[in-house]
Amino acid sequence: MEIKIMATAPKDGWGFIEKEEKLFLLRPPYTTSDQIEVSIKDLSKAIHSYGFEECAISLNSINETVKFLKEAYIETKKTQGIELPSFEKLREGLKYATDDVLLEYLKRAKRELIPEGKLDAAESVTIDLMKLEQVMRNPEMQKMAIDILENCKEEREKLRELENQIRDNQEETWKDRFLGVESTYPIDAIKKHQKQIAVRGQILPVGC
Repeated sequence: MEIKIMATAPKDGWGFIEKEEKLFLLRPPYTTSDQIEVSIKDLSKAIHSYGFEECAISLNSINETVKFLKEAYIETKKTQGIELPSFEKLREGLKYATDDVLLEYLKRAKRELIPEGKLDAAESVTIDLMKLEQVMRNPEMQKMAIDILENCKEEREKLRELENQIRDNQEETWKDRFLGVESTYPIDAIKKHQKQIAVRGQILPVGC
């Protein structure tokens, strides 16, 4: 079914379309109820009085039309230098976000939060997104969300390995420098004393 976009307001994501010889105003979040049948007079007024940009773009389906309007909206925001809302504000409007916006948040979680070591935040945002119907029925977003959770798990395992390695190195250092100490004192007591030395900068108690 051919659909022709007659005019758009990219900064709002709105568009006038011609479908089956009828005119409609299509607006976010682009559900069936968001298609309002209008007249040619409404279209003309939108162009001449409300700043809609006249165009004549033919597309093959409503999905292609929605994608075009979404991309135009996002591009406008980028041109204006307007960033997407922060992760903290994301939860406030999750159910109103478009697929493109949700995908961008997943990309940011992978691109920004994980490299910065903010694994709890990355997992929290991803889990919130995975609960949304839009994400559940979108294979690309599902796969990315699963990848993010797996990446967080891998990073935590790396941290545990590093901690274990440091712990092992500490034990080996004590064994090498103080032969027989392990047979005299519990290893936990040795580690505690080592930590006190690091904090206080001294080995013997004050006054000795």
